[in-house]
This record gives sequence, structure tokens and C-alpha cells, in this order.
Amino acid sequence: MDACAQVAGASRHQDGHPVSGATKATLYPRYCFHLSPTANAWCLLRVAEIHALDQHPGFEGENFFFYKNLPIKWVRVVGVVVAIEQYVNRRLYTIDDGSGRNILALVMPPAPAKPKNGSTAGEQPTETDPQDADPYADVDVGVVVDVKGGVSAFRSERQISVEKMVVVKGTAQEVVLWEKRTKFRREVLDAPWLLQEKDIRQCRRDAERPEVLEAQREKKARKQSRAREANRDDEKPLAKDTKDKTARGGDNDSNDNDAAKRMRRIQRMIREGALTGRYSALGL
Repeated sequence: MDACAQVAGASRHQDGHPVSGATKATLYPRYCFHLSPTANAWCLLRVAEIHALDQHPGFEGENFFFYKNLPIKWVRVVGVVVAIEQYVNRRLYTIDDGSGRNILALVMPPAPAKPKNGSTAGEQPTETDPQDADPYADVDVGVVVDVKGGVSAFRSERQISVEKMVVVKGTAQEVVLWEKRTKFRREVLDAPWLLQEKDIRQCRRDAERPEVLEAQREKKARKQSRAREANRDDEKPLAKDTKDKTARGGDNDSNDNDAAKRMRRIQRMIREGALTGRYSALGL
């Protein structure tokens, strides 16, 4: 998006539902997202808030969602595992955090287990670490988990592609995570994200600089290519002339060799008396 768009960014309760008195928030261009406090952060949200995030045209392919004008791609959720579904190519954990909505946490199959103590080709591994085969073997229904991952949409429903998931050890640790979530809301989500015009212009210049450099490199490459072609065209007549001269020089050398051979043959005939009597009528 080359120009800033104006979108409605409604304030939301903890359950993610919009409230009255929505304010306007500026949706900044993509090249400004790195300045957002949410772009490259684990956004500690409630599940209902994840389902309430907005989507805007042009950002679906990158899985960017928006809270007001804040771009969100990575989320963090704390909740209870209420169901586990195992499929051939994936595993789904249903997470309930008490916000009124559940969310699916998607885990792809782990990489093949590696020998713990190493083994050479053709040998059977002597021992493998079970955690390598299933890093979430201790995650079962009823446990509280801390899930980090990328948010995406599948059939209009939000889900989390798990990057890391750990079991929360006790209520005290869970309370600490709740406090972090409250702080994140107060300091980040509820604070307006505003950029100065000079910051937007600088981001635009930074985004365009690689394109300019690439265009300059392409122009230089085309110029060098044309120069090489011109040099080859100049060398072709020269090579032809050289070849012709060499060929003519070869003919001259051949004629000189024939004359020398004839002279040597005549001299040999004279020495051997082959001409004796042939010119006797002339008194020679």
C-alpha cells in the first residue's frame, strides 16, 4: 500500500468485542510496520482478542492481522488444553483461556529422530532421545500451556502455528503470565501508535533504496554488455584481415620455396654435368 489508509480501529474489551466510541486510526504502509511495537513481538493476547483481530486487503498473504492500526503476526496465549486431535500430517491442540472462545494450536510433524550418541551409515542407532521424536509428549488434556506461534486463518477461523509450547508449572507462574498480559495491553494495545511524517518519508526512502540500487546495477550490467558486444564487433574485421594476411603470406612463402627448390635443382644438374653437350653448338 503506497498511501496511508484510514480505517476504523475500535477500542475493545478484554473479551475482544468492540465498544462504542470507535476512533479513527491511521493504517500505515507496509514499509512502516517494523516501527510498530507489535510487529516483531510475541503479542500476549486472550483468545477472544485473536479472533477479533481485523484483516485488511493486501496483507493476507503475509498473515498480518490488526488491532486498531497495530500489525500483529506473532501471538502468545496461556490456557488449558481441552482437546487433542492427531492426524497423519499434523496435531491440533484446542486451547481454552476462559475468554469465551477457543483456538486451535497447530503442530506439524517433528523431524526424524537423530541418534543421541551418533552412529555411522548402516548401523542401528543405539539410543534416541524421546523428546526429539515428540517435543510435546508432556502436553496432555487438562494441563495449562504457554503457546507461542504465528497467527493465521483457516476457513475463516483463526489458529496458531506453534513455534514453542511449554507446560505452565503451577498457578503462580500462570498469574505472572496474566500480569504480563495486562501490562502488554496497557502499554502497547491501549496506547495509540502514531508516526511522524518524517518517519514515514524515511521508511519510504529506505524501502525504495534497494529498488534504486537494483535499477542502477541493471543499467550498469546492460552498459557493460553493450560494450562487450561492440568490442566483439570491432575484433571480427581485424581477425578476418589478419587471417587474410596470414593466408597471403602463406602463399608467398610457398612461391619462395618453389623457386629455391628449382634453383637448387639447376645447380645440382650443373655440378653433375647434366647439361654437358646440350650447349656445345654454341661453343659452351
